[in-house]
Amino acid sequence: MPDAEPTTTFKLKGPIFKTPAQVSLGFQEAVNRGLLDLATIEGSNRIKEQLYPGHGRVTGNLRNHIGAGIVKDNVAQIDAGELKYGANITYANLVEGIDAKNKTSRFKGYQMFENVYNDINNNPKLYEDYILESIVEAFD
Repeated sequence: MPDAEPTTTFKLKGPIFKTPAQVSLGFQEAVNRGLLDLATIEGSNRIKEQLYPGHGRVTGNLRNHIGAGIVKDNVAQIDAGELKYGANITYANLVEGIDAKNKTSRFKGYQMFENVYNDINNNPKLYEDYILESIVEAFD
């Protein structure tokens, strides 16, 4: 079985997103832009801040591979290189703590992706701030 990849995904749900025919193209683009801003600023940037010398950062290569992108409407992904380079950096699983080696090693990982995902997911005001701002800008 392949190892899990350090990826975080956000999905928007609700009555406004149920019927694509009712959602104008401009509205959907604004939602996606707000979601991308949220994933980049509150997601990938906060993960990068956790990678410093002595805490997951040796060369800076992993830090340089952390990024965010929209994978489909209403879904953003934060990863360690998959969207930009086609695959996550090989040792990202170990640093995150989801590699099989973490089970037998003293090093259990930093759970950066998991912690940032939980922080964002448990703070619905962030969604409101980023997405609403983007919608207001789009229709101003």
